Amino acid sequence: TETPTAVLNIADIAKGPRVCAVTWGCEDLSAELGSFGTRRPNDNDTASGGGGGCGEYLDIFRHCQSMCLLAARAANVQAIDGIYQNVRDVEGFEREAREAKYVGFDGKLTLHPEQISAVHRVFEPTRAELKEANAIVALWEEGGDGKGSLEHNGRMIDLPHYVRAKKVIARSSGLHDSMQNDDGNKSNDTTIYIAGASDETKRSNSPIGDDNADDEVFPRVYLGKYFEDLYPGLKMRHFLTRTVTESDNVFFTCLTLNPAPIHLDHELSKGNDSALSSGGSGAGAGKPLFNSMFTLALLVGMSVPESTHGTTVANLGFSEVLFPKPVYPGDTLRAETTILDRRESKSRPTQGIVTLQHSAYNQRGECVCRATRQALMKKRS
Repeated sequence: TETPTAVLNIADIAKGPRVCAVTWGCEDLSAELGSFGTRRPNDNDTASGGGGGCGEYLDIFRHCQSMCLLAARAANVQAIDGIYQNVRDVEGFEREAREAKYVGFDGKLTLHPEQISAVHRVFEPTRAELKEANAIVALWEEGGDGKGSLEHNGRMIDLPHYVRAKKVIARSSGLHDSMQNDDGNKSNDTTIYIAGASDETKRSNSPIGDDNADDEVFPRVYLGKYFEDLYPGLKMRHFLTRTVTESDNVFFTCLTLNPAPIHLDHELSKGNDSALSSGGSGAGAGKPLFNSMFTLALLVGMSVPESTHGTTVANLGFSEVLFPKPVYPGDTLRAETTILDRRESKSRPTQGIVTLQHSAYNQRGECVCRATRQALMKKRS
């Protein structure tokens, strides 16, 4: 949100294939707008503009904050609140962080080490919040009769309250597992819902480090796309790149028990480039040829973050694998993916089959590997 154009297009920005979180800022934007400040001056501000003060944000910047949250939720990525400039005012930072948490942000940017601990204090659900959330979840799930609303402590609750309570539980790191009863005594029968586990998975209170406690005590972050997101024609350029080394080649060859001399013998490899490349670029002269199975594995690996990270059920196979150009130690590779096809699974209604074509390119723009594979993918629902 540092430019007017970014604010007006933040929804599209948040949906980018590499975006996992969205935040906002207003200092550069205020310069673009010609504003004299970003906040209303408070009693401690000496400058009339209040640009460095810590009063409430001006309406135009609160609008940017709201747009950031809405765009993040629409794109299903994390929403991170902006900075608090007065690094010595920890109390003010915590107050603003609490407001951000209350409205729905997942975290807040920090400028100083003291602010880091404050963020953890604020965004970790309190014992009271966890107790309330667990009570709502238990009441709703035990209802199980399709009721549109229920009563809890004299208040009406319905599906949005249940969803919100689940999110509070998911945010917990487990530090407040030993909650206290209203009389101040520790409860031995409190049940904590563990984020990332199935709805039926729960765990009873136990000290941190108990060998019997589940390992899953925090929600996992998945970057991949679901079946619905992988539509035919979608193209993704992956951010991971890799300069492959002779050590990679030797280690992989040894791990796979492949003694082919073209991967290991420098003397034999002196004529590799002229023999394998039409016209000969000279890039591989005198170097052993890279193990092509390493190239294939690296290509698929580089494609994972933006495409299938955490959303793949199984890799079903490769229908085509090509190596148009050789790879030599010292080459730098990048990857792209194109979705060729997708179809519903006939036997698994919550999953679908997607055909992906991965392509790896070297530093000269030459395609060194192209692989077409089928993957069983999770559906968003």
